[in-house]
Amino acid sequence: MPWSNQSGGGGGNGGGPWGRGGGGNGGGPWGGGGGGGGKTPPDLEDLLRRSQDRLRGVMPGGSLGGGRGLLLVGGLVVAGWLLTGFYTVAPQQVGIETIFGRYTSTTGQGLNYNFPAPIGAVTKPNVGQVNSVQIGYRSQGRTVDKPEESLMLTGDENIVDLDFEVQWRVDPLKASDYVFNLENPEGTIKAIAESAMREVVGRRNIQPILTNEQSSVAQEVREITQKALDEYGAGVRIELVQLVSVQPPPDVRPAFIDVNAAQQDAERAKNDARTYESSVVPQARGKSAQIVQAAEAYKTQATAEAKGQAARFSQVYDSYKVAPVISRERIFLETMERVLGSVNKVIIDQNGSGVSTGASAAGVLPVLPLTEFGPRNAAGGAAR
Repeated sequence: MPWSNQSGGGGGNGGGPWGRGGGGNGGGPWGGGGGGGGKTPPDLEDLLRRSQDRLRGVMPGGSLGGGRGLLLVGGLVVAGWLLTGFYTVAPQQVGIETIFGRYTSTTGQGLNYNFPAPIGAVTKPNVGQVNSVQIGYRSQGRTVDKPEESLMLTGDENIVDLDFEVQWRVDPLKASDYVFNLENPEGTIKAIAESAMREVVGRRNIQPILTNEQSSVAQEVREITQKALDEYGAGVRIELVQLVSVQPPPDVRPAFIDVNAAQQDAERAKNDARTYESSVVPQARGKSAQIVQAAEAYKTQATAEAKGQAARFSQVYDSYKVAPVISRERIFLETMERVLGSVNKVIIDQNGSGVSTGASAAGVLPVLPLTEFGPRNAAGGAAR
């Protein structure tokens, strides 16, 4: 056996890895005591010697100094060291592998392998987490204003108090740039975004910034910040720029509120005027179109009548040239018919016998209202 310990004293007891004492009492790893006695504290030197003897028996050739033994021990150590190179990448992470500090590859989620330290290293940035940078304020339980960041000069030389937030995350396609090119990501993004906001605000007047151009300001700041980060090779993607608070400075805030209210009233008056215009103008246009159409109709009618009368006159004139006397008589009779047909008439017989009231036979009294007889007689005749 590899233990090759010689047997002890009498009694025919065999040897073992820890050896046996005499007298038939079994030994143990700490050495056997006398019969019936308790265990004694181990001797450290004896324990080291026995461990060396055991290891020497396991090693080929029975010696630690042999080359094959050293190779085996070294191989086991190297194998254990290489096994430490396995690593896992979480679902929202990517693995950035380096060898001697130089970038080699990017790995996805799951089990991967790279040379272990000190040869290789793996950095695993979180590409799924959305980070936030607050500029002009800090919300730590309560909101703390940072006027050195929030006060900005506008294009019309006014001051606006502007707090905003930048949301960003690591670009999964450029994670290596994020790892190697940015030492302080949050500080870099904060400085670039604040500079971009001051640039955008400096090109605008204060009133549009306070009212209707906040969304365009945020979008422009996002584009400028993203462009600058891309030029730096930061590997960062800006998700959102949100204006949290846009107000004039506290000292002049009441005056700005009054101006804003006056502008709102002016805008409301303009809207009312546009509404009235949209209702009146179509009506006026409709009436004008109606008048034009009536004039066109009258023109057409008058032209047609004039042409008809001219044609009739030409026909009458042709007839008059053929028979002048007859034509004059006919024209006279037609004219009298047209004139007398539309008026009330009283016909008095100059040669009659008079009336039943006793008037003279020469005619009626001149004071009698003869115009009353026409309609009354007509009504009486109709009654009869």
